Amino acid sequence: MTPKLSIIVPIYKVEKYLPKCIDSILAQTFTDFELILVNDGSPDNCGRICDEYAKRDKRIIVIHKENGGLSSARNAGIKVARGKYIGFVDSDDFIDKNKYHILLLNAELHSSDVVVCDVIKVNVNKIDELNEQENKNYHVKHFTNIQALNELYNSIDNIFDSMGQKAERWIFAVNKIYKRSLFYSLKFEEGRIFEDEYIAHKIYYQCTKITSISAKLYYYVQRPDSIVNTNFSTKKFDRVYALKDRSDFFKHVKELDLHEKAFKCYVEVLFWNYLEGRLRLSEAKKELKQLKKTLNGSLLPLIKNPYISSKQKVMVTLFIIHPVIFDRIVNLVDRRSLKAT
Repeated sequence: MTPKLSIIVPIYKVEKYLPKCIDSILAQTFTDFELILVNDGSPDNCGRICDEYAKRDKRIIVIHKENGGLSSARNAGIKVARGKYIGFVDSDDFIDKNKYHILLLNAELHSSDVVVCDVIKVNVNKIDELNEQENKNYHVKHFTNIQALNELYNSIDNIFDSMGQKAERWIFAVNKIYKRSLFYSLKFEEGRIFEDEYIAHKIYYQCTKITSISAKLYYYVQRPDSIVNTNFSTKKFDRVYALKDRSDFFKHVKELDLHEKAFKCYVEVLFWNYLEGRLRLSEAKKELKQLKKTLNGSLLPLIKNPYISSKQKVMVTLFIIHPVIFDRIVNLVDRRSLKAT
C-alpha cells in the first residue's frame, strides 16, 4: 500500500544524534509514512544503526550509497519516494510528535502545495532541558507563490545573518512538507553547501498555494562542528552563487521586483564574503577573483535598482570599474579597524 508521506533523512557521521532523530520520527502521531534513511557513505556506525531500525519497523527503507553530500542524499531519497507528500529531516535534528499530523492536516484541508512550520533552535548541550511545546492554538496564513517569494526579503532583519532570522523559515527544507510532484523537474544542487538557498525559490514558484502555520514543530540542533558553523572558508562562497542564481532566475521568469530584491541581497552577501575572504583567506585569490566575476554585466541593473542605496551603488561601481581604487579604500578601512582593536 502506498504511504501518504515519504520522510527522507540524509545521514553522515551523526551516530551520536541519529537514534534521537529516528525515534522522534517513529513516535509521530501520524503513522501513514515511509521513512527513507539515506546512509551517505558514513564511516562510523550510522549504517549499522539504520539497518537495526529497519529490522524493527517495516516502514523504514535504508539506502546505502557512496558519500556525495547532503543534496546527493536527499536526491537519492526523492528517487525512491512513493508518498503524495515529501518531508525532510536532518539526521542531527529531531521533530515534535505532532509535526506531520499538523502539516498534513493543513495540506489536505487547504489543498496546499507546501506547508511551512516554525523552527526551534536548540543548543546541542541543552537538548535534555527542553519542554514539549504546546502547538494547539497556532495561526494559519496562506500565500500565493509570489507572496511567498517576497517573504524571502520582506522579513529579513539582517542580511549578514546566516539567512535572516525570519526569512530562514522560508528557506529551510526541513520545516515543511511538499507535494512530491514539485520535485518531478527539480533536484537539490549537489556539491554545494547552502543547498536550500539554491532550490527554495524554484519550489515556491511552481506552487499555487503555500500555507504557513505558527506551530513550532522542528528542533534544529546547533552544533559547533556542523558545516554551516565551521570556520570561514571558500565553501561559504556557495551562498553568493546561490543568491546570484536566484536573482538570475527571477530575471528569467520576468519577475522584476523580485529580481531587484534578489539582486540587492546577492550584492550585499557577495561584498560581505569578498571582504571576509580578503581578510581571512590569504590563499584564496583565485576564488575571490571568481566571486567577483559574478558581477560581470551588472552595472546597469545596479544603477537602476531602487532597493540599493546610493552609497552602495558607488562602492559596487568602484568594485566593478576601478578595483584598484576600491582596494585602496578597503585597505584603508582595514588598517583603521586594526588600529581600533
